[in-house]
Amino acid sequence: MKKSDVAYIVSAVFVSLFSFLYCCTMWFHIKLPLYYPLEHTWKWVAEKGVPFQGWYGVQGFAFSAAGVVAMAVYLVAKFAISKEATLKPAVVKLLGMLSCLIILVCMVYILWREFSRWGIF
Repeated sequence: MKKSDVAYIVSAVFVSLFSFLYCCTMWFHIKLPLYYPLEHTWKWVAEKGVPFQGWYGVQGFAFSAAGVVAMAVYLVAKFAISKEATLKPAVVKLLGMLSCLIILVCMVYILWREFSRWGIF
């Protein structure tokens, strides 16, 4: 498989999975560490009356998990698939459209959730 094909597959998997996992933290209420900027510390519990930032934990989880899966896809594409294999144009188009659809759905959900919490909707 050509380097460009491997790079295309790995990047499509990474961005799609990152977006999906970011939303999964909200859907399944995954407990992640919270950053307290005034104290410069991380904690697993939300303290009442103290400002914290949960975004860093969500980003770290989504990047790490998507990175591990993307690395596994890279290793499979690089070593387990024949060097002569090529991606058909229909597969390239389908993979691109599927990635865009996943990212779009996740972005709409994130915006809807945040705007609802802020009282915009």
